[in-house]
Amino acid sequence: MHSTISNRLAVLATLLAAVASLAGLTVGGLYVDAPNWVQQAQGTDLATLFLAVPVLAAGLWTTSRGSSAGRLAVVAGLLYLVYNYAIFAFSVAINPLTGVHIAIFGLSLWSLVLAGRSAVEGAEGVTEHLNRRAAGGLLIGVSAIFGLLWLGQIATVATTGVLPPDVIKAGISTNPVYALDLSFFLPLSAIAGIGLLRRNSAAAFAFPMLVWIPLMGAGVIGGFLLMAAGGDEIALPIVVGISGLSVASSVLAALALARPESISLSPTGRRPVSVE
Repeated sequence: MHSTISNRLAVLATLLAAVASLAGLTVGGLYVDAPNWVQQAQGTDLATLFLAVPVLAAGLWTTSRGSSAGRLAVVAGLLYLVYNYAIFAFSVAINPLTGVHIAIFGLSLWSLVLAGRSAVEGAEGVTEHLNRRAAGGLLIGVSAIFGLLWLGQIATVATTGVLPPDVIKAGISTNPVYALDLSFFLPLSAIAGIGLLRRNSAAAFAFPMLVWIPLMGAGVIGGFLLMAAGGDEIALPIVVGISGLSVASSVLAALALARPESISLSPTGRRPVSVE
């Protein structure tokens, strides 16, 4: 029952995300925030409409046909929606779509909660085909790099009282990314990476996080491109770094799907844990 309800909530969240992101890109004046924050919101809309929604749609369809990889892709897509629509719900100025943004956040979160452990059941069939060292190292590296970056920025503000330039440009008093990354998403990335290296059950989250990274990266890069189009200077090394991490993560996830065995469940719905 919970699995059926979870899937229905995921479908509804996906449909609403498609509508909200399309509106964000096409309805003039919808966002009433500072120009920089609007550009970042629309960068997220680009990634949502052209990457996250297709990933979720494909994942939901293949899940209905018994694909363990599809189920894991849905987890990645839902994590993406939870992350970004938490930001839309709490840090984007109230606008005609605020209720929709809150609904997407809630539907995605409850879909994951109701699915529980079943969301990553059968992950062994995909996980066993990952390059454990490369994928584990990337997931741990992403967690360490951005964790240290955000902690450094928080420490600087705490000791100097001066907000980071990107926060000032966005017209906000704090960056919601600090809380979301440091409290949940970066620890989950590190746990999944360590799980891969140690070959324990936490490795079940490795594939979803490898998909989540390029989805998030696309939104960030989209925001940078819109900023550049608006005449703002952007940090090219950051763009290159995020692009490189996104491409590497995408390649590692794609290689895990290269073998047909990683796509479908076994007749029992599970695969044996690799004992390499």
